[in-house]
This record gives sequence, structure tokens and C-alpha cells, in this order.
Amino acid sequence: MNSTKVMLISDLGAAACGMELYFVDGPSYVAHDSDRLVYLGTSGSSDYVLAIVDAENYSNADIERWISLREAFTFLSEVQAELLVEAQAISNWIRSERFCPQCGSEVRSSTFGWGQRCVLNDHELFPRTDPAIIASVIDRHDRILLGANATFRTHMYSVLAGFVEAGESLESAVRREIFEESGVHVGDVAYRGSQPWPLPRSLMLGFAAEAISEELIPDGAEIKDLRWFSREDLRLALESGTIDIPRGVSIAHALIRSWYGEPLPEALNK
Repeated sequence: MNSTKVMLISDLGAAACGMELYFVDGPSYVAHDSDRLVYLGTSGSSDYVLAIVDAENYSNADIERWISLREAFTFLSEVQAELLVEAQAISNWIRSERFCPQCGSEVRSSTFGWGQRCVLNDHELFPRTDPAIIASVIDRHDRILLGANATFRTHMYSVLAGFVEAGESLESAVRREIFEESGVHVGDVAYRGSQPWPLPRSLMLGFAAEAISEELIPDGAEIKDLRWFSREDLRLALESGTIDIPRGVSIAHALIRSWYGEPLPEALNK
């Protein structure tokens, strides 16, 4: 017989203890009236359920803190990170889609939490996903393009990304976004992998792209700085702490590491 584990997510983030997510054993979980439950799936001998809760209702001493998805990606195992992404995605949707878009009536949970049904006309709603691209851009000198986004913390650099527009192919989105944010023209584009990114409801599609120009022109809005890095440049910058890059299981880290060819160094003075 499978055991049940309940994950808690509030508007403050996901419940955590130490370097792991915090789960309530099914028999110990007591639902509050405001809680929303979603069946996440089964792994091994455990069934996982998400409880979307109000943080103020939970003073459990075992919950050390509530963590954001970005923070969690720096230390969670791949299995727990995937589970959290799924939970965060459905949580964001449930919190934002509280009324029927056709008539404005309230909606009620359906399909084990993965759907919502209008109480007036029985219209059923399901989560939507917005495609976005993220690309490692490599020039003829085998250097990688990294940028500092205006929303990043100080010294953080990453590969460039952006949303796919209506009626646009993924390859065209890569070329447009890279040019808009950096002024760099892109030629060949090759798919590398994907990662769900529920901030708020994206699917990140990763690419490697060939730069056919090298002049860098930050857009001045989203991107505040751009640099070309050789492998030696990046190693020295990371070891000195001059810059940092996304870590953990993020697709941005995977794209940079794929180009670098080995595990990426960290600051020597950490």
C-alpha cells in the first residue's frame, strides 16, 4: 500500500526543511477550509499531493522556511526540483484563474485539481503553457554570449531568453530575441532540450545558436550588460567572483555547461 506525502505551497513559496522540500505524512495532514488539493502523481511507493495553503495557518516547527523556485533550484535534487516545478505551475494557475473567462462566474476544482469548472455553465478550464526560448549563442571564436538582466542580482550573468510571439516559429523567436536584446545576428539554430519554468507558466525551450555578427548592443531595458566569454575568460571570472551564473538544475546552467565541456568552476573564496 502506497504512503501519501503532502507538499505545502503558499504565496511565500514551498515549505522546506534543511536542503529538501518538507512533506506532511498523509495521515497527519489536516486541511484548512482555504486549502486547495491537487494530485501530483505517484513515484515508487509514495503518492504525492499538493496542498495550496495560507502560510499563516502553518506554524509547524518542522517547516524551517518557505522557499522560492529560484532558490530551490540551487540546491534541490533533480527529482525534488521536477516535483516542485509541477506543483508551482499548477499552483500559479489555480491562484490566477479564479473566475470563468467566458462569463465571470466562480470556478470549482475538477479532475483531481488539474481542471476548474464554471459553476454557472459547466465550462471546464485547464492550465495553459506559454512557450519561451533560451539560447547559448556562440561566435566564430567559440566564445559564449552572456548578459546581465536588469532583474538579476548583482554580478549574475546568463544566456539570453524571451517569449515566443503569436504565429512565430521557435527558430525565428531565437533570432528575433537575440537580436532585440543584444544586436547580434544569429544563423543556424539547434534544439538542445526543454524545462518547465512556472514563472508564471512558461516552458523554456533551449537552443544553441551560431552568431554571425559580434558587435554587442544591450537593449537598455531588459539587458544592462553583455559580454563574450572564452572558456578561460569564464573560468577566471567565476573563480574570482567577478560574475556568477545560474546554478543547480536550471536549463541555463545546462546550456552553459554544454558549451564549457566540463563542470563549471565556482568562486575560490567561497
